[in-house]
Amino acid sequence: MEIVKACVLGIVQGLTEFFPVSSSGHLVITPFILNWSYIPVFYTVLLHFATLLALVTVFYRDIISMIRYFFKGLFSRKARRENYFTLAVLIIIASVPAAITGFLLDDFIEGFFSNPAYVASFLLITAVFLFSGEYIGRKIEIKNYNAGMKRFNIFEKTVLGSEAENKQPYNKSGHLIAIAAGIGQAIAIFPGISRSGTTISFARCFGINREACVKFSFLMSIPVIFGAFIFEIPDILNALDSPEKLNYTPMIASFIFSYLSGLFAIKFLVRLSKNRNFNFFALYCILLSLTVFILIFLRKI
Repeated sequence: MEIVKACVLGIVQGLTEFFPVSSSGHLVITPFILNWSYIPVFYTVLLHFATLLALVTVFYRDIISMIRYFFKGLFSRKARRENYFTLAVLIIIASVPAAITGFLLDDFIEGFFSNPAYVASFLLITAVFLFSGEYIGRKIEIKNYNAGMKRFNIFEKTVLGSEAENKQPYNKSGHLIAIAAGIGQAIAIFPGISRSGTTISFARCFGINREACVKFSFLMSIPVIFGAFIFEIPDILNALDSPEKLNYTPMIASFIFSYLSGLFAIKFLVRLSKNRNFNFFALYCILLSLTVFILIFLRKI
């Protein structure tokens, strides 16, 4: 793989892993549009690991606190009352559906990664999720506001921590939201269905504000991405044992670009979530899907 192609794929992975437009889908569509050969699954997982490092870089304080309070909470009732313990439990709950789905359907899903028509179809589903989540979430926010409810519920207070400490919670639906987001993450195993888009949209359907949805979506992706990386280590080692098939320089460049673009995407989306909805990304998914279908049609003529 040439260095330019590797850098392009790294940037695509880093941006689309966190933008709600499906990174796995883009790693199928980008080679298709540019007439490149498809990259192997182990390479995709390696790029996902680069974006995992970007997540750890941005949220390392939250990660360390969650780990610390979770293990403290196993033995201390006081620690179990801390936000970080509750957040760790919610992330564990949200990770279960994707872990089960990935384990059971890994071989079945792999076949979708070489067919751009499937990806284009799944992108339309992502668009539906994004539009629906924003529409339902906004309606609930307006309803709660008109009813005089406080802005933050217990789930938002748990995710945002000190940023919400001056607000009073009005319900305790955190576990249900985590389960819903987890189901969304499991559905996103298909290339073209955005993991971040689906998890954010599913949480938005409970009226959770966009900022809390984005942060929870990012944090809950950490164990799943790490688990996928561990699961693919044998394939990665087999590939690395065949140096004649690999060019390490492009792989390193791709990894670095994926990490840097991932950092940018995380910070950009967190900032964007405070003031803007994500309908723009839904429109992008529709346009990209139509582009792929048109190219498929034209190449068959």
